[in-house]
Amino acid sequence: MPSLIRWITRQLRDEWSPEQISAQSMHETLRGCLRIGTIVDPEFIRLGALLHRLVQRIPQVETELHHGTSGYVLESLLKRELDVGFYLESPGQMPETGEGAPVVEMIELTHFDYKVIAPDGWSSRLARTDWPSLAALPWIVTPPRSVHYRLLTQRMLAHGLTPNRVAQVDQEPCMIDLVRAGIGLALARDANALQERQERGLVVAKGISLPCALSFVWLKERRDEPVIAAVRGVLEDIWSL
Repeated sequence: MPSLIRWITRQLRDEWSPEQISAQSMHETLRGCLRIGTIVDPEFIRLGALLHRLVQRIPQVETELHHGTSGYVLESLLKRELDVGFYLESPGQMPETGEGAPVVEMIELTHFDYKVIAPDGWSSRLARTDWPSLAALPWIVTPPRSVHYRLLTQRMLAHGLTPNRVAQVDQEPCMIDLVRAGIGLALARDANALQERQERGLVVAKGISLPCALSFVWLKERRDEPVIAAVRGVLEDIWSL
């Protein structure tokens, strides 16, 4: 009987590809906890699809989600409080980590634009959409570690400007609520800006787009760890990379 088992095992190994053997081994042996930093809304980052496929590929690994801004994800990654995470930045731009910090690697998942949105009835105030005119209007801004802050600051500084700040919040839904309330301008993802214009009558500034990329980040020193490699493989499938 043992010889028969050995023969069957050899036959299966001969028929399976190395990728199948590796996947089966990973499915059976990987254990532990994967700490994922999440941002914005689950639908946008395709979080449900990610978790579903991770359960299939590495079922013995528990996932632990930590939600915040892109800056929070990066800081937590560098402190090794997260294993991987989603991140927003200008297309092609690597996260700024500072001298002596661990090296971060990333993969860009998709590109989109941020739009400038304004309260209903502000069309006349947005008749001019050059940056000096926009900077003079009241702005709802975010803390420095938010991508909204980085994108807006980069664009304003390029023109030697600073926004007229009237409020600061740390999440895009809060920003949109304040725009609805008539407080001032804010940035919103293009899909959200279009929805708000259609459903709430908010004004979208014409001809203004701030390109952004949704990325996934991890520490270079950990890129070949089996669990992190598995996550990267799943993301490549989900986003057709």
